[in-house]
Formats: sequence, C-alpha cells, structure tokens
Amino acid sequence: MRRRAAVTVALMMSVVLGGCELTDVTLIDFTDVVVAEVYVTVSDVANASRLRAFIHGTAAGSQPSTQSFDDALVTITDGDGVASVLPLSVPDECVSTRPEDSGGSCFAADLVLAGSFTPGESLGLDISLADGRTLAGSTRIPGDFLVADVGSGCRVTPDTNLPLRWSRSDGAWTYLSEAYITGLPAALADEGIEAPDSLYLLGLSISESDTTVTFPSEIGIFDRFSLDQDLAVRLQRGLPEGASADVAITAVDRNFVNWVRGGSFNPSGTVRVTSLTGDGSGVFGAAVTRRFTLVSSTDTTAGPPCS
Repeated sequence: MRRRAAVTVALMMSVVLGGCELTDVTLIDFTDVVVAEVYVTVSDVANASRLRAFIHGTAAGSQPSTQSFDDALVTITDGDGVASVLPLSVPDECVSTRPEDSGGSCFAADLVLAGSFTPGESLGLDISLADGRTLAGSTRIPGDFLVADVGSGCRVTPDTNLPLRWSRSDGAWTYLSEAYITGLPAALADEGIEAPDSLYLLGLSISESDTTVTFPSEIGIFDRFSLDQDLAVRLQRGLPEGASADVAITAVDRNFVNWVRGGSFNPSGTVRVTSLTGDGSGVFGAAVTRRFTLVSSTDTTAGPPCS
C-alpha cells in the first residue's frame, strides 16, 4: 500500500521580521515498505531448532503498520534442493512484543523441518505476496562448533570465574554469549545483596576468531550499567554457592549481524543492511547455538566438575 504525504509549512514570522512571504515546502513521498525478518536457528538440544518468518509493513509517519500478509507464500529451499512451504502461525511464535494494533504475519516451520537443517548448510528463501510483490534471499548456516570441557552441563567452583572456550565456527561473523542465572536471592541472602529471582546477561564476541569468554565476569558486560552495583561487583568474583546458569553460545552469520548492527552515530535509529532482494527489505539470518548448564556448588553430587 502506498500513501503520499504532502505537508505545507507556513513560516509566519511577521512579528519578528516585520513581515515575510509564506513558503510552501513539499516533503518527499512516504511509502509503506514490506519487511520480512526470517531466522533459522540450529540447536544441539532436541526440538530446540527453529525457523520463523515475520512479514510486516513499515508505515509512513509515526503510526505502526496494520498490514497483515496471511496469504503470503513463504518457501524455504534446503541444500538438497527440496522446497518446503512454511505454514501460517500465530504472531507470538515470531515476536514477543509489538506495538498495539500493529499488523504482521508469522510463518513457522514445524519441529521436523526445523530440526532437519544442519550447520554449514546453504538455504534459499522465496516470498510471494498476494499483490504480486516478491522477495528472495539466501544464507549459509554457520559451521558446527563445540564448547570445550562442559558437555551438557558441569559443576563450577563457587566464587570462581570459568574460562569458556569453543572451536571456531566456519562462516560465523560473531558469537553471542547468554546466561540465564537463577538462585541468586537465596545464595546472596547472607551477604545482604538484593538480586532478582532470575537474571539474564548478554555478551558479544566481535569476530569469528574471538572464541573465549570468562563466565560470569565477561558475560553481560552490556548489562552492567543497568544492574545493581553491588550485584554487578559481586558477579565479578563468580557465581555464589547454590546459584546456577543456563548458558548458550551462538554463532551468527553475516546477514544477522548486518541487520541488527548499529553504526557509531545513528540519531534516526539502528542502521540495518538488508539481505533480501525484490520488492521490500529484511533479513534471512542463520545461527548455530550450543547450550549447557553450570551449577555453582561444592557438593560433588551436583554434577561432574568443569574441566
């Protein structure tokens, strides 16, 4: 849908300048652009791989787009040339939050299809809209990698930082390190430090060769300014006895990085580089994630020690 907005601005400053002419200023055309955000994530955890496509409009002006694209045809072609059409799903499968009264349509692969993709595989994307517009793209899932000495989970010594190291993922542009920490309120009660029931921390490695992070001191470096200062300082020493963390290391491709990255100065918002061609914009990104659990305990029955 296209909308034209012409605004006439009257510059009436006769009181200050003693009189001047009215000036007509015609602004550029605004266009509602279709945006497709498509992500495939390959996980080492059963039934955790995902393929989601969210198609929405970018409205002119400050109002959210109400467009929906339920009749779109979203096709994924795997490395063997087999094409699969993604079925329509509910928006919550694609997005956790969105503006009130906004539109958009979500398409999601079932667990069988999502679980069939493998690290290093090349995928193609074709989107056909009911009005004849099309978008297309391609990606290669980052290569397989392993996190050393943790397995599916292990026991870390309390109040000790643990170096996490992983092998290089071919084709990855960066790595995300995430930790979901629980058990902090009880673990820190005797120290007088208040902590939330659960705490999410996010870290970032800046290149494909940056394959080491120290847990927990280097994970969540971007969250430290929003944390309680006492808690942030305490976590620099390591996890207290009794706390645990679900940790994920994720290798992401070039398309993903270019879509979410920001430049050094963006007063109008995040700079996004599309990886789709055709009648719109968007991203076809891919990621490979490795998950494990760390338990802070001196109890040898809590799990094998982290090597």
